[in-house]
Amino acid sequence: FGWIGYDAHHPLAGHDDAGLAPLTSPSSEFPVMHWNEPEVVVAWKPGSDTPEVVHGPTPDWLDGLRPSEGSTQVPQAVPAAVPLTPLWTRDEYLERFEAVHRALRRGDLYEMNLCMPWRGDAPGADAWDLFRRLAHTTRAPHSAFIQKGNLRIHSASPERFLQKQGARLTSQPIKGTIRRGATEEEDQRLRDTLANDEKERAENVMIVDLVRNDLSRVAKPASVQVDELFGVHSFATVHQLISTVSCELRDDTSLLDIMRATFPMGSMTGAPKESAVRHIAALEGQGRGIYSGCLGYQTPEGDFDLNVVIRTMLQDQSTGAIHATVGGAITLLADGNQEHEECLLKARALRECLRHEG
Repeated sequence: FGWIGYDAHHPLAGHDDAGLAPLTSPSSEFPVMHWNEPEVVVAWKPGSDTPEVVHGPTPDWLDGLRPSEGSTQVPQAVPAAVPLTPLWTRDEYLERFEAVHRALRRGDLYEMNLCMPWRGDAPGADAWDLFRRLAHTTRAPHSAFIQKGNLRIHSASPERFLQKQGARLTSQPIKGTIRRGATEEEDQRLRDTLANDEKERAENVMIVDLVRNDLSRVAKPASVQVDELFGVHSFATVHQLISTVSCELRDDTSLLDIMRATFPMGSMTGAPKESAVRHIAALEGQGRGIYSGCLGYQTPEGDFDLNVVIRTMLQDQSTGAIHATVGGAITLLADGNQEHEECLLKARALRECLRHEG
């Protein structure tokens, strides 16, 4: 179990160019890569409150993982929390947006993901309650809570980066976001709007083509396929436009081969990927650390499931400091004000979890 941060793209790619060297990130206390082999792995089958051991010896504390009366209640507030605040003003975001548009007009890029940092605080003792609120609010399918010493990762990711099952490799990039409606009728109208939005579909198909190209570097000939294009998937707070791309891996393909071919993911960089990575470093002015990397697990058999580290808060429990990053893809069809509003929408669930009373 563990993670590979975005800033690992430099050593993974084997670049010597100093222009691709990782920059210092606001959450630099988190190692850019960390993996841990657990002594015990406990799992809950869907719909079951009873845990079972899937790896290692049965621990004495297993019964303590069963919910006790009242334990399913989600905390309504985090005392003494400081809500997340963007570290860029709206004008600073728009300045960077315009720089991306100039690069698009020059032909340096077709699409680029621009991300803005946020900062907040919450008592370290409330870390688990904070994650419970986040998970309850978002119901995201690739959520995770990870502890490493005093460090905590609260992830409510809706996006799968890569899943390997046997020789099958699958990626599910997200490009396209719209809020949920207050009524069933409004919700359906928003779904339809997203499904038919020219800008969102253009962003999505560019990344699908990039993912197809990435997978082809490790795939058996003619095995790359698009299983779903422009699928509208609904989550607790947003609708997302998700596509699914898969392939059959060539024999003897290693995990390192796969990561070198695909990391960092196109949905968090842009196209062409190498040009996007360079512009990201120049315009964001700092490293991303773990954000827009991946976290998940690998089985003893070599299968794995990795999310995309988005909608995620990084917390130092010893100080309470919380860092988060939120962004979106920019194409020539994009409007700066709308893109800024989309960033605020994506941050809403994270900010709500740091709401406090009194």
